Amino acid sequence: MLKVGISDISKNPSLFDKLDDLAEVVNKKTNQVKGVFIPRAYLSSFEKVFEEIEYQKFVKRNASLKNTLDLG
Repeated sequence: MLKVGISDISKNPSLFDKLDDLAEVVNKKTNQVKGVFIPRAYLSSFEKVFEEIEYQKFVKRNASLKNTLDLG
């Protein structure tokens, strides 16, 4: 997997137009991975995973609302 620095992206945003590989987006100063780039050609392979992540984030964001309704 390629590593692409945040500063590389800010200097050359068209970098992703040419990228045809998986890549980690890394803050090179802290060596912390900030995200992952997946080429659009492979998006369909990850759709179910993305839906599950979105659902879990929705549940987490709305947990306090559910608890409030349960008390009512």
